[in-house]
Amino acid sequence: MHATAPRPARERVDRRAWWALIVTSGTSMVVGIAVTAVNVVFPAIEAEFAEASRTALSWSITGYSIALASLMLVAGRLADRAGRRRVFVAGVAIFCVASLVLAVAPTAWLFIAARIGQAVGAAMASPSSLSLVLEQFPLSRRPTAIAAWSAMGTMGAAIGPSFSAIVSEQFGWRWVFVVPLVATVTALVLATRVLPAGRTTTPPVGRLDLLGTVLGTLGVAMVAAVITEGPHLGWTSAFVVASAVGAAIVLPWFVRRSVVHPEPMLDLRLLRVPNMTAVNLVNIGFTAAGTASWLLYPLFMVQHWDYSLLRAGVALTPFPIAASIVGLVAGRLAERYGTRRILVYGALFPAAGMMWQSVFLDDTPNYVSGILPGALLFNLGWGIVFAPTMALAMRGVPEHQMAQASAVMSSLRYLGGGLGVATAIAIVGNADVIPLDDFHGAFRASAVMALLSGLVVLVRLRVPAEFRRSSR
Repeated sequence: MHATAPRPARERVDRRAWWALIVTSGTSMVVGIAVTAVNVVFPAIEAEFAEASRTALSWSITGYSIALASLMLVAGRLADRAGRRRVFVAGVAIFCVASLVLAVAPTAWLFIAARIGQAVGAAMASPSSLSLVLEQFPLSRRPTAIAAWSAMGTMGAAIGPSFSAIVSEQFGWRWVFVVPLVATVTALVLATRVLPAGRTTTPPVGRLDLLGTVLGTLGVAMVAAVITEGPHLGWTSAFVVASAVGAAIVLPWFVRRSVVHPEPMLDLRLLRVPNMTAVNLVNIGFTAAGTASWLLYPLFMVQHWDYSLLRAGVALTPFPIAASIVGLVAGRLAERYGTRRILVYGALFPAAGMMWQSVFLDDTPNYVSGILPGALLFNLGWGIVFAPTMALAMRGVPEHQMAQASAVMSSLRYLGGGLGVATAIAIVGNADVIPLDDFHGAFRASAVMALLSGLVVLVRLRVPAEFRRSSR
């Protein structure tokens, strides 16, 4: 008989790394709240700024999404060059100032400008925050760090609607932007004490490609504009067509600059990092399906079950919280039992959840049999898959490009969410009461997106030896 070789001791994580995770995760949660909180209080904002049109005010939502997606790449690149902590602190500071302006804005245009300013700060803080954490965690412990960071962002987006509904009902809609300031100001105070400088040891070989930076930012903004505005303005509207044509011209030019310039805004070699492309496809598909479902659920419950918006928000809040908790557990289990074993269990849950909704959701109000099984399956699968796949993608990224890689994944994830919403709206339309069959069709489309992502997890991901089975 051969004696079983003992497993190596689990790698130790420094206390400062845990503090850094707390600070950056808290910021991720506030950014998550900011993404979804405005949707619920939009009618109150519209009443406050009665002189502005609904189309103009809607830029406080779509403008935020476009700015966030388009500025992620340049923010990640700057973080790798100038220092991640420096960019993170600047981003959080901009977010704080913009939130304060939102709380006191006397005019609609100042409100919209401050909302876009919030997106600028969030775009700077997000990729920097994750890379600051990852550089302090050993490779085998990163699934837990990613799980905690993403769990807080997911939880923030989950509680955003119910949080904003409760706060605005009790204190007024402006307080929705005041309360999160406590967390962001705390992050600013602690950042210089617990976060590393995050400066790369690999010096740049020249000046950053400024033209490529402009082209990349404009190209992503145009794609985001097509995705977010197409369902509302119409796919043949002048703005959407011009954005699509502009993207078709600008993005190939940007790719060409990225290939030939010594210091491009986006190093395309990152896409050849093992699992990077596959994980991005997984994130796009799962995020598209999940974001679409978050549009469909409240619409269905309000129109067919006569739920109030607040009741619908509260009814949906437990599911992303469950995903966050499962994500934390999945990150720890991936460290203990190996990533492949964990991914196999969760890869097809999201598709099964969406298919459940497309079959069993009906006009009879029954939360337990209608919403609960499908939503729970989707969020359990998302929680299981997200952190381990992110760890796989970041494994082969050079230290001096961590923020850039994080920015690429975040930007594509936001674009995937917009694509999911656009797909759902294209199917259900804008009727005052959407027919049940149209809801079923939209959930089937979400199931297809989730299924494709699940198959990528099972077929295309390659798990290296050190991620197959770790220490207890």
